[in-house]
Amino acid sequence: MKLRTLALLTFSAALAVPPLAAAQGGFDSTKLFFGAGISQNDASGIDDEGTGFQIFGGYEFGQLARNVSLDAEVGYMDSGDMKACDTFFGIRQCAEGDAKGLWATGVGRLALNPQFDLIGRLGFDFGDDDGLMFGIGGGFNVNKQTQLRLELVERDEISSLQFNFVYRP
Repeated sequence: MKLRTLALLTFSAALAVPPLAAAQGGFDSTKLFFGAGISQNDASGIDDEGTGFQIFGGYEFGQLARNVSLDAEVGYMDSGDMKACDTFFGIRQCAEGDAKGLWATGVGRLALNPQFDLIGRLGFDFGDDDGLMFGIGGGFNVNKQTQLRLELVERDEISSLQFNFVYRP
């Protein structure tokens, strides 16, 4: 199975979870959450980093084991403009570009205590940097509705250091 096909199936499955849960009487709208943040992005072969953003939504599936929870997240990211320069026959030439696109991941959270979570993610990027993506980080629970996250997310070509705000209504 090609990676692109697998990624499309994963994304479709992530979008299908809430309607399927609702059909089985298990969908709970209080488990939905939303987030947004800024990121510092670096790509291989790029001289200049880009400052970008991401927005996302998710669903909490609940605890798998003591202090271990599983979520699904779907979002959009823009890496911001990055500059690549190269010297060709003694002439330095530069070009700017960015990467954008949708992504879907499963997110595991390990609650260390009521204030801190360790976070791990694995999924697919469907945009300009399509392919496998994974990340690690931590979350600080300001209160029951608000979490601040710091994560390092790796995609096929782009590495992102992200600071996100998560809101659970």
